[in-house]
Amino acid sequence: MVNITNQVVTSESPLVKLLGDFEESFVGFVYGMRFDEVLVLTNDAFKHKVNGIPHNSFLVAAGFNPSRFGDAETIDQEVVLLRVLEPVSLPQDNDFVRTRIEHHQRRTATEKYPGEVNDGLDPITAVELQAGGLRCSVLGTFYIDDKANLRLGSDIENFMTLSRLRAYKPRGEALATIVNHVNPEVRDKAKEEALKAGFKGIPSAIHIGSVRYTSTARMHRGPSEPLVPVMIQPTDFLARRTAVLGMTRTGKSNTVKTTVSAVALAAMTDGIKVGQLIFDINGEYANANHQDDGSSIADVFPAQTVRYRAIETNGFEDLRTNFYRDCDQAINLIQALFEIDKSPFSGQDLDAFMSSTLEEPDQSERSEHTRWKRHRAVFQCILYRAGFAAPNGLAVEVPIAKALTKQVTDWANSQTPVPNVAIPQSERVSLPEACAWFEQLRQINLSLKEQQKNQNIPQIGLVSSTPGNSWVDPMLEAYLNMLARETSRKQSFGGWRAVQKYTNYHSSRRAADVTNEVIGHLDVGKIVILDLSAGPIQIRTVLSERIARQIFERQMATMHRGDTPQNVVIYVEEAHNIIGKRAELTETWPRMAKEGAKAKIAFVYATQEPSSVHPNILANTENWFVTHLNNDDELKTLGKFYDFSDFIGSLKAAQDVGFARIKTLSAPFVIPAQINRFSPEEIKAKMVGLSAVGGK
Repeated sequence: MVNITNQVVTSESPLVKLLGDFEESFVGFVYGMRFDEVLVLTNDAFKHKVNGIPHNSFLVAAGFNPSRFGDAETIDQEVVLLRVLEPVSLPQDNDFVRTRIEHHQRRTATEKYPGEVNDGLDPITAVELQAGGLRCSVLGTFYIDDKANLRLGSDIENFMTLSRLRAYKPRGEALATIVNHVNPEVRDKAKEEALKAGFKGIPSAIHIGSVRYTSTARMHRGPSEPLVPVMIQPTDFLARRTAVLGMTRTGKSNTVKTTVSAVALAAMTDGIKVGQLIFDINGEYANANHQDDGSSIADVFPAQTVRYRAIETNGFEDLRTNFYRDCDQAINLIQALFEIDKSPFSGQDLDAFMSSTLEEPDQSERSEHTRWKRHRAVFQCILYRAGFAAPNGLAVEVPIAKALTKQVTDWANSQTPVPNVAIPQSERVSLPEACAWFEQLRQINLSLKEQQKNQNIPQIGLVSSTPGNSWVDPMLEAYLNMLARETSRKQSFGGWRAVQKYTNYHSSRRAADVTNEVIGHLDVGKIVILDLSAGPIQIRTVLSERIARQIFERQMATMHRGDTPQNVVIYVEEAHNIIGKRAELTETWPRMAKEGAKAKIAFVYATQEPSSVHPNILANTENWFVTHLNNDDELKTLGKFYDFSDFIGSLKAAQDVGFARIKTLSAPFVIPAQINRFSPEEIKAKMVGLSAVGGK
């Protein structure tokens, strides 16, 4: 039997290729080693040859002779991946410093500026003074497995006290292989998940940007150095959590737009449906701006995008609810808004109203359903009194059963003089007629109860069809009192005025529930943008949470039935505003972050304040895109995850737009990169190409 490993022990071994042009990429010798870090001896000549060794750059170390790899011992047939952290002192540095000082002290006034290469030193001394140490972290070990696959382990198995390792700086194709490496089992898992999601295979990797080590990019990204592409897998984002962190104007929105476009193109390529929902706090995705060549996601994907706003705007669907048509959603929204307001209104009836529900019961429960219809009708009257604009032609269903109208007539006939009571001639009447009818019923009910009190009999008022029960149940009584702005003891209170301030959340032109409509768009693979930059501020928290909760519950219900939910990607801008760290784990956003993945919900959140995001969400995040952060508290929070602690100083200092540190599910370490700019024209060209292929 032939050992497969021996088949790749040649000068063309993938391990040798990781060193690049090893004659040119050599940078020094490993002189100290631990399981987590390596010390490298280098000099200025080596660094000059490779265009420098920037902070946080990658190095590789090997204990074999790359020109004679076939002769290497088995234990040496591996390549250790390193990241440059900082310079370190050598034991003889004090002598070197003394020599440099003495050399400069001997200079004359005419020798102020650098001269020839050795700057006045003899060659041997110059070579010695060039030496310096580098401390590097160990990112993992590349090796060839028994199936001839190149594999990366996230640590090292052994270290040599007398190290034979030499260090190299990978560039070009060698560096591209390193930063874009995916282990075979990860690739197989990604393919399996892609097939389950409806893809024909693993979607093409996204070219997200190119390797960038430092803000100063004169040499390592100069004209003589090829830009090394950084590729990420679209499947890393499906049913995963992704954080996009950084200060304003450092490229967060650009990163999100690139991700939205990549997911949309991947879905179009394979003809599958992936719904994407963007909670757009600042209106950056729904509207064109100068940063993206005057284009927005809606401009790039006009046929696939549906936009919503909380005010009436051309080109936008209405994000608000029609309170008259969706009474259960309306009262839930009113109650949520009232809870976060510091309202001056109070009272027992108001408390009962703010804790009630208008969810429709099963029609088979006839008595429950009948009571619900009464409550709904009075609620519509309360809205009307409070100034909520009514839809054209709205008719309110009012109770006019014979048993009820007979009691009304009997009461009227018992009065002196006989009052004029207007009984509706139809079950469906206008809002003014409905208000008048319910106010009459309330007065009659109170009058009857007063009479019964005087007669020392049970105070039932209007009698229901069930003997001994009142027609006006406690909830209906509270609703009627809200309508009349008077308690049952005839004391005035705010009543419907408590809900007047919420008229801006109501849309009389909406015919269907906005949440069901949004879910319907997601089901057919649309990109839905909720522009929350206009309209009442509270809509960010109240409506956003309600829509997110119903999507989450729908996805979970599908999963619990044993079916596979459709892939949905949810994007949240300024995430700290709606998923703060003090949220309870039972609330929607923390639950979505923790449990959403199994229900095929991908969650992408962008913020400049990672310390303000719920820790449960941070702990469950697989993908990270981090640009400039200027606060030590935020950086401290970030440093707890993966190997971001290596980049704390760089993240605080470098403010370049799009300069990010990326950690994805498929990559075992952080990659510093310059994110590509969102390019509408390039994306449109790809869409034209896909249409042409589809047309054939």
